Amino acid sequence: MLELIPLGMTLVTLAGYGIGLLHGFPVAVLAAPATAVVLDLGGLYALYLTGLYKAAEHSDLVHAAVHVHMFLAGCLFSWAVIGIDPVRRRPGSRVRLTALIIAAAGHDTLAKLIYAWNLPASGGPIASRHTGAELMYYAGTVIEVALAAVVMAQWYRASGRALTRTSRRSQSAGPQLPIAPPPGVAAPLPLSHLGRISRSARTGHKRTPTAQ
Repeated sequence: MLELIPLGMTLVTLAGYGIGLLHGFPVAVLAAPATAVVLDLGGLYALYLTGLYKAAEHSDLVHAAVHVHMFLAGCLFSWAVIGIDPVRRRPGSRVRLTALIIAAAGHDTLAKLIYAWNLPASGGPIASRHTGAELMYYAGTVIEVALAAVVMAQWYRASGRALTRTSRRSQSAGPQLPIAPPPGVAAPLPLSHLGRISRSARTGHKRTPTAQ
């Protein structure tokens, strides 16, 4: 059992370093939705609108690098939009939804360009290129709608927790004392007195003056 103590201390130390890394500036830059959108869309547009696709066909190293970039960029984008890790200055729901809309528009535009221009030039039969463009368009829409649903669910839960905290804080504060009106302003009549006035107005009761 004593031999497990150094291992446990090492794991705790590594966990501390990991938490510190999540709060660091480089991770905050990578977790920014703008960075994820640029890396995701930039890689796709460079692949299909430049000679990168043809170079990947003739070089195993370029082919592997392209696949690794696409996979990591997709994971980074998903993490930036729906991640729950305690990173530094995580943006709100509006910023993440805006980044998601921009990414969706970029994907749809690229899919239409591939279909209209029969891209990539060395990508096989034109029918296969059209099928790939349609798959990018419709499957991408399904994924983007699912991500948007997750973002909205996170926003709903966060709003509910904030409302619960506010309610508990107001209940723990107890009943608040009435605030005195400023000088020169008459204090509002109590509700009971207003009720008596309304009843008197309905019955037409008038108080007769007493004889002096």
